[in-house]
Amino acid sequence: MVLTLKTEKKSNNICVLGAGLWGTVLANHAARRGPVRLWEFFPELARRLEESRRHPHIPRLELKRSVRVTSRIEEALVGALAVLIVLPSAHVRATAARLRGMRAALPGKARWISASKGIEPGSHWTMSEIVEKELPSLRSRLFALSGPSFAREVSRGVPTQLVLAGPAGPARAELKSLLQGPPLNIEESSDRKGVELGGALKNVFAIGCGVLDGLDAGANTKAAFITRALAEMARVIRAAGGRVETAYGPAGIGDLIATGTSAESRNRALGEKLGRGKALARALREIPTVTEGVESARSAVTLSRSLRLSCPLLVGVWNILHRHARPDILLTAAGFP
Repeated sequence: MVLTLKTEKKSNNICVLGAGLWGTVLANHAARRGPVRLWEFFPELARRLEESRRHPHIPRLELKRSVRVTSRIEEALVGALAVLIVLPSAHVRATAARLRGMRAALPGKARWISASKGIEPGSHWTMSEIVEKELPSLRSRLFALSGPSFAREVSRGVPTQLVLAGPAGPARAELKSLLQGPPLNIEESSDRKGVELGGALKNVFAIGCGVLDGLDAGANTKAAFITRALAEMARVIRAAGGRVETAYGPAGIGDLIATGTSAESRNRALGEKLGRGKALARALREIPTVTEGVESARSAVTLSRSLRLSCPLLVGVWNILHRHARPDILLTAAGFP
């Protein structure tokens, strides 16, 4: 059973909001440093995970005894010194608004990390910017975590480089210390905007990489596509206020290479199905977990247009996803005759 609120107040906990693949793996990793409360929105799913100690999509992972799963968000937050938001991007605003409504229950000194990847439609805000708008008091203690990090690989102990981005100082150093340790190596950055945009844009480009796989375009073509995608990513990051060099680090090209080439990538797998001629709805049904690049493509295109940038690859992926364009238009978008 989950520990009582009274007992929880006596300990320094780590709270992870979101019991998907990455949230569950991060919770298990963070449990090396202290007790963890993992929040799952659906009560029945929370109960199953708490009782079985295993995530259905990560068969080799067994939750440490210090990880407790709950569907009561206020219970997960009690006593937390660090809160990690690891939710699908579509649910970040609603969850942040819910937290705003229960402000008195929020841990007053906790440092917060957004590990969700996406760009909100309409506002073009990154996930941490959404949280800041809903919870302005977190502005000085809100960070972003991104980089090439397939959950199943991390659960198997595969060495993984991530970037923790936000203002330099004791808070960032403390969060790095919390997460640092095999298999995670944590790099620090002050470019939160660039790090988050890199994490969102690479999902769109990874769908494009998958489309090329579905077309049997070959490694030469894919290498050219990734090179051009990196250039587009760097332009968007710079125009949006981030740093170009972020695109050339783990949160940019590193994440793009991993997500665009690995069999672990849901976004690449979706693109491959589209490249082989499947309709988007059918392709999505065949992938059991969220593919963030589908909605990020809409936001990425409108963001690039608002910044008056030419991004033919982003537009090409968007046309394939949302305007039923032929997959081979991506070859033209990439500059091939």
